[in-house]
Amino acid sequence: MSISRRFSTQLGGARRLLHTAQEHSVLSLPTTMNASPSPLHGKDRAAPFVKWAGGKRRLIPEIMARLSASFSTYHEPFLGGGAVFFALAGERRITRAVLSDTNAELIGAYRAVRESPKALIRLLEAHKEAHGEEGYYYRVRDRHGATAGGAEARLASAARFIYLNKTCYNGLYRVNSKGRFNVPQGRYQNPTIYHRENLLAVSRVLQNAELAVRDFSEIEPEAGDVIYCDPPYDDTFNSYAAGGFGEAGQRRLREWMDRWREKGCYVLLSNSDTPLIRDLYADYRIAEIAAPRYINSKGSGRGMTKELLVMGFAEGGSA
Repeated sequence: MSISRRFSTQLGGARRLLHTAQEHSVLSLPTTMNASPSPLHGKDRAAPFVKWAGGKRRLIPEIMARLSASFSTYHEPFLGGGAVFFALAGERRITRAVLSDTNAELIGAYRAVRESPKALIRLLEAHKEAHGEEGYYYRVRDRHGATAGGAEARLASAARFIYLNKTCYNGLYRVNSKGRFNVPQGRYQNPTIYHRENLLAVSRVLQNAELAVRDFSEIEPEAGDVIYCDPPYDDTFNSYAAGGFGEAGQRRLREWMDRWREKGCYVLLSNSDTPLIRDLYADYRIAEIAAPRYINSKGSGRGMTKELLVMGFAEGGSA
């Protein structure tokens, strides 16, 4: 069977699964959160399904050691790969999660995994089978970024996003001034595009999480909530979205964190060890942590680095 015919077959199967999901209202975004903790707990040990600069897998033990054993609502407004969220959910420490990011394509991928995992897997399998075809990566990249239409178009966009993320150079997400993904193909012999069981576990864990495309300043936590911020790091590449973040973003984030700390939220932030960050958070508790950095546009930017964990509460403070 030809590559194109094989892809069409997978697409048809994904379309049937998608229609089945729609009939059961799986594709509707919850407007209210179920108070039961079970959807974020249990045997589901989900892990990040995308590569993301600044991923926190290696820092998780340090972060988790500084939080209480359990708490009600968890906010992560710079979601990225979501490693901290998945770790906390796997340890039965979250009742409710509010997850957001300004990257619409990223949140679209999370929604697709949550709402239509089996249909998404069919499309990812088609990309996997076609990956060896000469020029395939660039044809997919050229098609990507168009405004998504209906449910099928959104699902296809999510599959392209994950495929490009797993096969691009060094796992880097970068867009140009027009907001189009422009990273070249990576030098992978046989890239792992997806893990079926992990995607299904991620789908289950996300069922009762709120997912939104929005700026961090738009979330409205309540006293006692935990907020973990992992913004684009100071003094590093930050073209993850058109417009970047920069020093102005760092200062705006500090003002926002001050506001919610004063209102009784437990705020936690990771960032690079730079004079700006130390100055901005001089009246917060700061822990220095050695951490590896794997995803960077330049090889010189990878390796061990020192990061700061900024806390607006006493270690082990109960939420």
